[in-house]
Amino acid sequence: MEVVQLVEVSAEELNRAINIIKWAIRELGISEKEVFIYITDDHNRVRELLGLDKVSHEEWPIKYMRGDDTDVISIVPTRLSILSNDDVSIMALRETALVRVMNDPVLISIWNPRPDIGDPLIHRVSLALLRRVVDFVIAQSESLTRYLVSTFNKDEVRNLLLTCEPTVNCAIAVLALDVPLSIEVAGNVGLGRSLWHEVSKNIDNEFSRRYDDFRDFVRNNFNVEYAYNYLLTIFRRPQPR
Repeated sequence: MEVVQLVEVSAEELNRAINIIKWAIRELGISEKEVFIYITDDHNRVRELLGLDKVSHEEWPIKYMRGDDTDVISIVPTRLSILSNDDVSIMALRETALVRVMNDPVLISIWNPRPDIGDPLIHRVSLALLRRVVDFVIAQSESLTRYLVSTFNKDEVRNLLLTCEPTVNCAIAVLALDVPLSIEVAGNVGLGRSLWHEVSKNIDNEFSRRYDDFRDFVRNNFNVEYAYNYLLTIFRRPQPR
């Protein structure tokens, strides 16, 4: 693992940043040789070095990037210091898991659609399923699942189930947050279903019924194109007049 420092930080901040990525790499079974670490105060500095487009939206202090056949993890150590250990751990796991997700042909085939599908909607489904694949990779390790459980925002998902109309947009929004689905797909069906039951209990409306059907299908057909086609079937978009 090569570390490139673009800014000076304290020894304590530097060690914490490097050690958390080393821990995530080890836990996820990734070779250190595959990863470059950049220490920075702005992820766009790293993007500029890699020849990538800059972004203007707010980002996590740990960020995975893909250069020319290079896996890079950019870290802003000064922003890590204000976060709890659990928050830093799940952030490191999710961004590091992308090293596997972006290099494993089997995992890529789950979330990456064929380029000949022209509907922009499938790219939104792809992004939501990418989150599910990242958490699936983490949930394959029983010792790491607790980090997913601790970060799962039950109130946010429950609010969507209660307030959403039965639409494609709402289904994609919930899929992007459906951590229990990844846990189920990874094989821990009991825990995943228990978490989902906590979120969905006593909710019985049109959207929740359709989403339950959709998530059952996705669990059994964990693939972006299958998910996209079934999404259009169960949450039919109105045809233009």
